[in-house]
Amino acid sequence: MTKALNAEHITKVFGGLTAVDDVSLHVDAKELVALIGPNGAGKTTFFNCLTGVAPATSGTVTIGGYEVKKNTKAYKVAQMGISRTFQNIRLFSELSVLENVLIALTNQYKEGFFTAVLRLPSFYKTEASMEEHAKRLLKDFELEDVMYFPAGNLPYGVQRKVEIVRALATNPKIICLDEPAAGMNPEETADLTKLIKKIQTEYGIAVLLIEHDMSLVMKLAERIYVLAEGKLLAEGTPQEIQNNPDVINAYLGGGANA
Repeated sequence: MTKALNAEHITKVFGGLTAVDDVSLHVDAKELVALIGPNGAGKTTFFNCLTGVAPATSGTVTIGGYEVKKNTKAYKVAQMGISRTFQNIRLFSELSVLENVLIALTNQYKEGFFTAVLRLPSFYKTEASMEEHAKRLLKDFELEDVMYFPAGNLPYGVQRKVEIVRALATNPKIICLDEPAAGMNPEETADLTKLIKKIQTEYGIAVLLIEHDMSLVMKLAERIYVLAEGKLLAEGTPQEIQNNPDVINAYLGGGANA
């Protein structure tokens, strides 16, 4: 089976600080994997290395069987089939929900320079196809009622949902979700859990999830990796991780909230 993502010996050094130290993991096609660990363990930095936001000092990243070359720009890495969300929501707050999703779809719908400048018939055909695609996605995730609202005016939980759907619109092989449940109430978290499962099962897209809500992780994850102080501490099924004494010690000893 082709792996959606394969990361080998990823190391990231900032000055004299090693934030990620020789970490390897993989996510199979259509698999849902969680990456957990105490605060400051290096989880988000690892995501940044995977997606080209902050390229790794050393190590290799392969997406869908294709290796990401060193210093590849983040937008080029995204075009290879990896999409992500951030801890802090990064929507275009003044644009509508529909416009936010349309921006993500430009990755799939491309027009030549003269076609766009001269507004040839194919340009309008492509534009209509993009809008239809975006509206279909929003309807599928029950966001059609807010599609014309400015994204920044929506409740926090809805904004998070829009951000995930926008990531889905890039047609990725794998989505990396960075603490999507942070700041959500129980009802919003339950809705988010269904959304993530839907992406995996109905859209057939692999998911790599960073999350501190262990209830959500245990419901969703097929496998779990644990980071502590930048190093891979453990890997296993949810049950194996729950009963791993090294993992228990890392959380209790580190004083971080699980």
